[in-house]
Amino acid sequence: MSTIRSIAIAGYILGLLFKTLHWPGASIILLTSGVLTIVMLALLLVRKPGPMVVQLQYPGMLIGSVMAVVTGGSFKIMHWPGANLLLLLGLSICAAWFLIPQQRKPAEA
Repeated sequence: MSTIRSIAIAGYILGLLFKTLHWPGASIILLTSGVLTIVMLALLLVRKPGPMVVQLQYPGMLIGSVMAVVTGGSFKIMHWPGANLLLLLGLSICAAWFLIPQQRKPAEA
């Protein structure tokens, strides 16, 4: 699953490059990898935690805001309406998440 997520994020970055340089096929690459990235982030949210997991406080808030930023970025590049609102909400929620103090647990021996 992490391989698919890595490919999706790399495809999204490649789509951004293609869109910036006005090369053909940029929209298809950008939308396909953006949707795949959002699906992988959603699956990450509902996945059962394994033995090597970093405990985050409010993971839904963080992943939801990242999904809004990815979607808003895609909307902004494609010049679709609603991009500013998605970016504003996503980045604001992400900033608020970083301001919430995280609980630290002592290391277990």
